[in-house]
Amino acid sequence: MEEQNNRHQNRSRRKQWIIATLVLAIAAAAFAFFYARGSRRSSLAGRPVPEPVGDFAAPSLSAVTPRPGDVVIEIAPDKLANAQIKIEAAVEPSGFSAMTGGLRTTGTVQANAYKEVPILPIAGGVVREVNAQLGDQVKRGQKLAVIFSAELADAQSDFLRMLAELERHHHRYKRTADLAEIGAASRQELEEATADYKTEQAKIAAMRQKLALLGMSTQQMNELERNSQVSALITVESPAPGTILSRTVNVGEVVMSGKELFRVADLSTVWVIGQIYEKDFATTQVGMPATITTPAYPDRKFTGRVSFIDPRVDPQTRTAQVRVEVANPGETLKLGMFVDVIFGHQPAASPGGQPVAAAPRAALQYIGGKQVVYLITDKAGSFVQREVNAGMEANGLIPVYSGLAAGERLVTEGSFLLRAESLKLNPAQLTAATPPPGQPQPQTVAGAQKTEPALQAVSVTLTEKGYQPDRIRLRSHVPARLTFTRKVEQGCGTEVVFPDYGIKRELPFNTPVVIEFTPGKAGEFKFACGMDMLRGKLIVR
Repeated sequence: MEEQNNRHQNRSRRKQWIIATLVLAIAAAAFAFFYARGSRRSSLAGRPVPEPVGDFAAPSLSAVTPRPGDVVIEIAPDKLANAQIKIEAAVEPSGFSAMTGGLRTTGTVQANAYKEVPILPIAGGVVREVNAQLGDQVKRGQKLAVIFSAELADAQSDFLRMLAELERHHHRYKRTADLAEIGAASRQELEEATADYKTEQAKIAAMRQKLALLGMSTQQMNELERNSQVSALITVESPAPGTILSRTVNVGEVVMSGKELFRVADLSTVWVIGQIYEKDFATTQVGMPATITTPAYPDRKFTGRVSFIDPRVDPQTRTAQVRVEVANPGETLKLGMFVDVIFGHQPAASPGGQPVAAAPRAALQYIGGKQVVYLITDKAGSFVQREVNAGMEANGLIPVYSGLAAGERLVTEGSFLLRAESLKLNPAQLTAATPPPGQPQPQTVAGAQKTEPALQAVSVTLTEKGYQPDRIRLRSHVPARLTFTRKVEQGCGTEVVFPDYGIKRELPFNTPVVIEFTPGKAGEFKFACGMDMLRGKLIVR
């Protein structure tokens, strides 16, 4: 009996332990669930919530009302559904300054080599006069120096002697011709006299060329022929207008032919030579604007454009030289000065010198030299094209100095399509100047829902054989959309670069990447992988 009671008590204890264990397990599972949920909430804190794609029907506090000068574009609902337009809000421009966003480098001011001329004497001799000093402004044809040249005197003496010989042979020829007519001279004698006369004529022509090379004009040669007065003085003239940069001659000095006496340069424009690193090659291109600043003139900015990018990379510094051609009114920029160079468009800053908003890079488009963005309204399928004043990209954002406020919602992906639609229906925007604020009223581009956008679309696949197709043919001044898809995992094709257009995009494996731009001038342009091993050609007609 006592043994049965003990077994019953043992069973009761085991049940209690099992129940307690189950309760603890349930409590632990509940704690782990709520802890993981809280951690996920914490990890998502501060991350932006994606905007719905393609739903623009509901009014929003950030929807805009068209302003004077804005263009309103209306898109039909069926097109809107296929456009895959994405919306993001403009953000506060924290961290931007008036000059933030552009690629920066340092440079040195040099003379424009295409407008720099060395002045050399055409013959050696003794310098009798020097009429120019360092820094003088000279005109084309202005006398800079006078040289007494024995070589010129000898050439003139030879010329006069040849003239005498020519006259003698001329008389002999005429006399022989007269005698041949009456049978007093043979045919052979006439031919010999004719040949001698023509030989002297050829010698005179050659001597005239030599005198011309020594600086004598046709008028001076004719004067020498009339009065037989030999002049051994050579006048050294400036072949071009400009500033005397160097003078290497003094009065009484004996100079040889080919010695540089002066150097003249037109300094109304100068070159700024800087260096850029390999990582910046894709974002720098010929024709890009540049802003030049210098501590010597802290309140002035000089503007220019990139005119040349050296195709060679320095093996030591891994940089390439960039040449910016800059206007130099009043020769303010001095040769050899150190300056700062900022590549890209530098807008006029707001009154405080700071941008008022920052927008994603994909939101900014260009029409006829204007920078525009597309904002949503409270009406489905209606977008406002607004001109803005923006700077250069930094970390995926572009500073905006006017035309946009933080919090306003604008189109990012798909803005290129809206630009094409706007140009299709109102092509005059490419040349029309922007009217002053308050003059025109907002324009509604009617019929947008009836016309297909003017867009060139090409798909390119990267395989083991390279780009397929490797030749892309586009029409100039028509918006283009290129879709690249990398189908090969290994290799150097993880990015594609269009150096002439300043385009560089990463190509994730098996993921379509869209590149949108408007080809400008006609021609053939290269595109390649980041290592320039896989290449293709863009043909613009």
